[in-house]
Amino acid sequence: MKFQKGLLMLLAMLAALGSVSALEVSVDQLLQMMENSDENLTTYTYTRTAESRMLFSNESLHEEFDAVKTTEGKVDIVDQEGWWGAKLTDRMNQEDLTWEGYFLNGSEYWKEGLNWTKFMIEDKAGIMDDYNEFPGQVDLLRYSDMSIVGQEICEGEECYKLTGTPQGPIAEGIIGLQLVASYFPAPFPLPEELKSRSFDMDETELYNNSRIELTAWVSKNSSLLKRLDINASLAVSPEILGITGSDFMIESTLNESTVYQDFGSDVIIELPKDAQNESIRAEGTDWRWAAFGSVRP
Repeated sequence: MKFQKGLLMLLAMLAALGSVSALEVSVDQLLQMMENSDENLTTYTYTRTAESRMLFSNESLHEEFDAVKTTEGKVDIVDQEGWWGAKLTDRMNQEDLTWEGYFLNGSEYWKEGLNWTKFMIEDKAGIMDDYNEFPGQVDLLRYSDMSIVGQEICEGEECYKLTGTPQGPIAEGIIGLQLVASYFPAPFPLPEELKSRSFDMDETELYNNSRIELTAWVSKNSSLLKRLDINASLAVSPEILGITGSDFMIESTLNESTVYQDFGSDVIIELPKDAQNESIRAEGTDWRWAAFGSVRP
């Protein structure tokens, strides 16, 4: 009997220690540690997979858009250089679109398919901020209601696992991007209010018909963000938007996962020789890139 009581006490103590270990830091402390680590960051790489699916329907038809976008990137904060390469596959017709972006020596180059474009840049710091997305991802977590739900091994490191949802303005931005994205592939005319977002979002049922979930893994050792998942869904109809004169339903889902790695490692970013064949940027961008909110990664 004494042995059983002792065993129960030992198990209780281990359980208590496990709870304390999972709460070694508060969310606010961890986010501050992440921001401090970010300030000392020199280089990193990342990979991202994003899947977008949209269902369009009205009284006469039902159509689907289904695509996956994969992205790789390198960032050298010290030398102010960046690169990303992306491929979007339209699963409905098995078409691929490929893009690359380079920021070197204060100039930006894009490769769309086989065509190169050099951009005239006035705000070089702003362009570098686009390529160096890491601080923005940390800010996304800072302006979200996050909770530490445990610890897991992620990319070979012991990490804190956080889950939560974005706060009002950030959530509105994500919802707005999904709305604009749904406008382009629609097989039937949609009201202009949807594209221009001229309606008052607070007076609609969008929030009640949308879901945005964030999951993050933060290294216990370095306090750097190792992985961030964004899962969002949205349902849109004239009734939800509070507009009249239209008949449609759009159901949209976006699942995105980004892994950050190679912090502080040597990063080589070189512009290919064929980039010298640059030309004026081709007019128009394939609307399928808009399914992910932006032509940028």
